[in-house]
Amino acid sequence: MSGFKLDRRGAMQGAMAAASASAFVSNLISPANADDMSDRMLRARSNRDINTVDPGYMVGGFEMIWQFACLPRLASNTPDDEWGWEPSDFVESIEQVDAQTISFALKPGMMWRDATSHEVIGEVTAEDVKFSLERVRESEWKDKAASLDNVEVTGTHTGIIHLNAPFAAVWYTWLTDGTGVIVCKSAVEALDKPNFEGLAPFYCGPYRTKEWVQSQFWEIEANPDWEGPEPHIQNVRVIIITEDKSAEIAFEAGEIDITFVTIESIPRYQESVPEGSVLTVYPSTQWYWMGMNTEHPLLQDIRVRQAIQSAIDVDLIIEGAWGGVPTRARGVVPPGLVGHREETDYERPDPEKARALLADAGVEGLKIQLKTINLADRMAAAQIIQANLADVGIELEIIPMDPGPFWNLGLESEGDDWKDLQLWIMQYGDSPDPSQMTQWYVSGQKGVWNWERWTDQEYDDLFAAGLAETDEDKRNEIYLRMQEIMEDTGAYVWLMFPPLGILRRENLEVSIRPNAWSWYFADFAWES
Repeated sequence: MSGFKLDRRGAMQGAMAAASASAFVSNLISPANADDMSDRMLRARSNRDINTVDPGYMVGGFEMIWQFACLPRLASNTPDDEWGWEPSDFVESIEQVDAQTISFALKPGMMWRDATSHEVIGEVTAEDVKFSLERVRESEWKDKAASLDNVEVTGTHTGIIHLNAPFAAVWYTWLTDGTGVIVCKSAVEALDKPNFEGLAPFYCGPYRTKEWVQSQFWEIEANPDWEGPEPHIQNVRVIIITEDKSAEIAFEAGEIDITFVTIESIPRYQESVPEGSVLTVYPSTQWYWMGMNTEHPLLQDIRVRQAIQSAIDVDLIIEGAWGGVPTRARGVVPPGLVGHREETDYERPDPEKARALLADAGVEGLKIQLKTINLADRMAAAQIIQANLADVGIELEIIPMDPGPFWNLGLESEGDDWKDLQLWIMQYGDSPDPSQMTQWYVSGQKGVWNWERWTDQEYDDLFAAGLAETDEDKRNEIYLRMQEIMEDTGAYVWLMFPPLGILRRENLEVSIRPNAWSWYFADFAWES
């Protein structure tokens, strides 16, 4: 199988500190029975409830985890130290014949069932595959399937995926992703609208939904009619705990078995290990940066933006806001991926250069604003930036915001707030391919997710070339150049790549992809 190395030198195992028991979920679940491992329920934590598992309209996260448990797909990511792919349990074969052609053969006899009655709806066929993949092109996730020309049905269970151009990331950003999940054509067409909300009204996979109490938990159980490999764990309850600290306390109290932890908590758990628990720290495909609106009157002069870039001490931010745990960013492509950038023109702060640039621009007494989500780490980072800028004569006002209004700031579709946007701290994550990190800054994203509001034809051309290029060395050079262009706009201060820490029971064997996503519950197991 194809794959690329994801650097896991930062992966660590340690232990966690004991803490006081939490009453947060004490009435929701009872302690697991360790004596009966075959029937022991797995209790996992999610930080939010499901909006929809519809592949074309989902948000992601645990919506995808539910998809992987209850719906078919053609391919899956491999659970090891490298990003790779393998045929799923739903296919007899799948093969990339050439750069623009993928053939597949489904296993016959896989049946769609109604989510409520569990009665058979019909067989999973190549028509379902065609409907599902082509449907994504018209959805909110249409960019994921932009390379799709059509799906040719060659038999009841066989077909050919035709691409309109070579697409190097087809396996990692689409077919193994939530947008590559297959839905039941007849059931979706029977709806009174083009998409569904919440959980799917059908299933075919190792699990089926047992119960869903919105904003509290959802529970899945092994599908007794599943023809594939039987899940090792028969029942999984995913408990909604929105606050990270509450989740950590619930874990320490024995009320959940696996959870993500905050960056700030990683050192604490590495230093102190409660009996029977394990911390594993994974790299991630997320990145943080500080952006600048190149169209704002105060920031239109590139010398002003370069002065800001020169003034900021990124190493100090990482130490002060995140305890020195994350890897420093020098671009948007995380370590281990093609196109990762290891150099920047702003390696160390240079206040003298910053003052000279401001003087050359004829700017003094500059007062600007920085907006950020009101979280402790973001505020700490903002305060360090504030001190850095004060040192070069720039007065920075920090404006903390709730997540909802913040995420609308740069969207032209949401009004004129983008006109007042100056500086901000932003975080995002995506699939493990550099095309997914760089796609948000093309010209077509101006007024959408390109909040920096610059355009560059070379960048756009390189982005298109990177999608089609299959030679890794050439792709590497493409994405390095794209990040150089981004930095040269003066609109970015790269901050960090956050690690993802996972706490789990020592006797819980997990199947987790290299960046801590995704979780395949069917491959989890309790060790006796």
